[in-house]
Amino acid sequence: MFSETNRSFKAQVVKQFIGVMVVIIIGVAVVLPVIQNVTDSAGLTGITGTIVSYLSTFVAIALLLVVTGLF
Repeated sequence: MFSETNRSFKAQVVKQFIGVMVVIIIGVAVVLPVIQNVTDSAGLTGITGTIVSYLSTFVAIALLLVVTGLF
């Protein structure tokens, strides 16, 4: 019914999808909240506080680039 190349392609797609889901779950559930907590508790003010507050945004953008780069 299915050729061998079709099966291997399907298995490859499933593995890639699982990998993407793991990256998204770890990034959203672990990395972003930890970064947000650390930057909030650091108590930085001024330009340093402003730059550090953008750190979670940069990590989220990097996460999006990693996910889109896998496809």
